[in-house]
Amino acid sequence: MCGIAGFIGQNNGFPNKSTVKSCLKLMKRRGPDSQSFVGFEEKFKYLFCASRLSIIDLKERSNQPFEDENGVLIFNGEIYNYIEIKKKLKKEGIKFSTNSDTEVLLKFLHYKGENKIEELDGMWSFAYYSKKRKLTILSRDKFGEKPLYFNINKKDKYLIFGSNINYIKKLSKNKIPIDDTKVINFIKNSYRTVFSSAGTFFKDINYLEPGTNLIIDENLDIKFKRYWKKSKYEPKINKLSVATSKVKKLINSEFKKSLRSDTPIAFLLSGGVDSSIISSIARKTKKNIKFYSFRAKSKNYDESRNINILKKNFKLRHQYILPDKKENFKMLDNFISDNGFPLMSSTYLAYGSLCKKISSDKYKVLISGNGADEIFSGYYAHHMSYLLSIEKERHFNKKYQEWEKNTKPFIRMDILKNLKKFKKMSKEKNSTFYENKEYLKFFRKKTNLEEAKSQRHSSDDFINYLNKDLFEDSIPAQLHSIDSISMYYSIEARAPFLSKKLFDLRNKVNKNLLIQKGLAKYILRNAFKKEVPESIINEKEKIGFYVPLNETVNFKNLKITNLILNNPITKKYLNRGLIKSKIYKKNLTHQEEKFIFTILNIALFLRKYK
Repeated sequence: MCGIAGFIGQNNGFPNKSTVKSCLKLMKRRGPDSQSFVGFEEKFKYLFCASRLSIIDLKERSNQPFEDENGVLIFNGEIYNYIEIKKKLKKEGIKFSTNSDTEVLLKFLHYKGENKIEELDGMWSFAYYSKKRKLTILSRDKFGEKPLYFNINKKDKYLIFGSNINYIKKLSKNKIPIDDTKVINFIKNSYRTVFSSAGTFFKDINYLEPGTNLIIDENLDIKFKRYWKKSKYEPKINKLSVATSKVKKLINSEFKKSLRSDTPIAFLLSGGVDSSIISSIARKTKKNIKFYSFRAKSKNYDESRNINILKKNFKLRHQYILPDKKENFKMLDNFISDNGFPLMSSTYLAYGSLCKKISSDKYKVLISGNGADEIFSGYYAHHMSYLLSIEKERHFNKKYQEWEKNTKPFIRMDILKNLKKFKKMSKEKNSTFYENKEYLKFFRKKTNLEEAKSQRHSSDDFINYLNKDLFEDSIPAQLHSIDSISMYYSIEARAPFLSKKLFDLRNKVNKNLLIQKGLAKYILRNAFKKEVPESIINEKEKIGFYVPLNETVNFKNLKITNLILNNPITKKYLNRGLIKSKIYKKNLTHQEEKFIFTILNIALFLRKYK
């Protein structure tokens, strides 16, 4: 919805007007419809900057910073249940002057306070100043769909925050160096340690944890407070029919709220269960919508057969987007320069191509199915963890045979076909993302930097395995890439499956209902079997949204090869000869592609920021 940034602290660190204008200029991609700021002084100086992407109540009256007699708010995101909250506040005599969710949030924070934030459904990062309490609240949504970074300077007594790392760097009078430890850990573990360990790729710039408030009082004392205590796995629902009914009812009611918008909506369409469910609901509830798909050339990742079935059955307005190698390298460089972060995967270049087209078609909102796999168990690794969790139970042999028949034939990675190897790998203390010690050979000497370990929870603790993907490994990396790229093109991305209520319901369902007949996400399949074509509901192969590196970037191009081989990190720590041999290897493995793309990311990142 927007970009936000701000400063709280002593006068000597306060940015001048020229710096503020430069920051607002940077913020325009996240909010092209209006840019403004407000500055005020109490015991310390305050600056709130906002750049608006107008989606709910498009009138100027809802522009930000949004202020009334009680407080000031800058807000990035959407409160899906704002209509329901507004009705409750009106019953208490509270009056409103707009139809925006921004004003609802402002009134909610004043009259209900930060202790009630868990009642909000949606995605957000916001900064709110209470004029009465002389208190500032920075907050981030439960799953971390919207980013919020901060820099605390204890020496000069100030705090800077923003939706984007570059906003903080722009507002700071001090140079903020790169964190080499984070860079090395990213190369060794890819995205798995980026958000499961503290900090960003810059020293002293951190991200606010999802489900957390950062509270700053009038004396500049800072405390962090988690407002969401996640529910525990306490299975009470043991019948498939009951689980199916409850899940279907909840998805239908909650998804309709997440589709609230005063502008047209675009949807990502794959041939999978998740986007099929969303498209089934959307076509019944929304008008003026369009569906987009990326078409990979590789047969291994081509979902066009199922997509075409959905197009025909649901009569969808739809368009395919094809890869463009020449455009992608420039796009990658732009994303890294704009966001202060390397890209988590080459797949997000395909996502960038989709967003570019969607933006050119004048859509401001984009809906995807992210989160369904992590909540309801959609990956092949989840099958492995589930089987290990029931290894000593009576029904293990039956479940294993179902997996061998319906799942194993479609798996490409050897580690995900062998239960014993998977169990051993997941318990290794230094298990890297690549799941293969061969990749440590790329490092020609020790870095003498603190290493972050990519160790999972025990693989036989099935629900915790899902939760680690949901809150530490998979989803945080997905959400970061999705938000940074979509907002680069002034698009708000929403993931309706990331719902507290849906997560809480999953935790009440017996884990044995999640995977049945060798099929993952069995509850979702069963819940929507009458709405989604049978061939998709019963699809056994998990294709996933992935585009091979050789379809996205021509890394054998001399210019790109030189970037990979001659950047400071490669020269100092890596085996250049081995990397070069991989670049010119005819057929790279999936993991080799990821490793090369990671180094290319770091090379571009260092070229921009070091």
